Amino acid sequence: MVTGGTMHRFLGALLSALALLQAPPVLAQAYPDRPVKIIVPFAPGGIADGSARVIANHLSETWGKPFLVENRPGAASIIAFTAVIKAPADGYTLLYANTNIATNPGMYTNLPYDAERDLVPVALGVVTPGVIVVHPSSTAKTLSDLIALAKEKPDQLTYSSVGVGSFPHLAMEQFQQVSGTKLTHVPYKGFAPALTAVLGGEVTMLASDLQTALPHLKAGKLRALAVTAAKRMVALPDVAPVADLGLPDYEAVGWLGIMAPVGTPRDIVLKLNAEIVRGLNQPQTVARYVDNGVEVGAGSPEDFGIYIQRSRVRWSGVIRTGGIKGGG
Repeated sequence: MVTGGTMHRFLGALLSALALLQAPPVLAQAYPDRPVKIIVPFAPGGIADGSARVIANHLSETWGKPFLVENRPGAASIIAFTAVIKAPADGYTLLYANTNIATNPGMYTNLPYDAERDLVPVALGVVTPGVIVVHPSSTAKTLSDLIALAKEKPDQLTYSSVGVGSFPHLAMEQFQQVSGTKLTHVPYKGFAPALTAVLGGEVTMLASDLQTALPHLKAGKLRALAVTAAKRMVALPDVAPVADLGLPDYEAVGWLGIMAPVGTPRDIVLKLNAEIVRGLNQPQTVARYVDNGVEVGAGSPEDFGIYIQRSRVRWSGVIRTGGIKGGG
């Protein structure tokens, strides 16, 4: 038999539970109440550092607390990844992750972390398509010309990169695999010398990020043969994707996005996601990025997680087929 006192206590408990379900999460309400650190795996300058600062500035202005960019370059981003994984899972140390999250597992046998286990996706920041470029004096006027020339002269055409496992390397490795060509990889220490090599005719080609290549394309110092994204880019509308030029299985893009240590409260992850997506998709921000050959990210943390997994599957296949190793 249910007494009046028992029923009263039951109803009181039920109402309290409903009130808790309807109330905003306490952690998200209070966050952030002190400075937040965003660790970037690259040196200052460039799209990674620049877009991280766009996010940091927006969050700082919105919430009135400093979001500070800390640059920790080196070791294929492993230094930065490890630092974030070891940090408290409280939302006050974030990672501006890059494509190395997807490529490192296939290249390194003794990584000090497992990104799938140790990190959670927060928000995709930007996607950075590439463009395959040659010197204007090259006899390759089209991508078909380049493929024909490469098949005629196996291993004689060269391409520059910023090192084993970098985007310029993997983009051209994938190109070789789908086109049936054999090219020679010439790695440089930094993007500036890799770009200078093709500008000076020292190497045949480069898979450059679109933003960096644009000024040289406009000045006539480089010739674009194809973009590496799956679709045409607003910043380079007359240049077709590799996939539309007879190699439908090809796609190569870099990406950058916010991740956090596993265990970071879900309400903080969602609060960060909503504000990052809102900030990046402001019309003036989108226009500035699109004009420079960069795409703005969007979607939920789950969407970003799916994006990372697809990237991992694609690049692991390229790395495995190419027998690429990063050491360790």
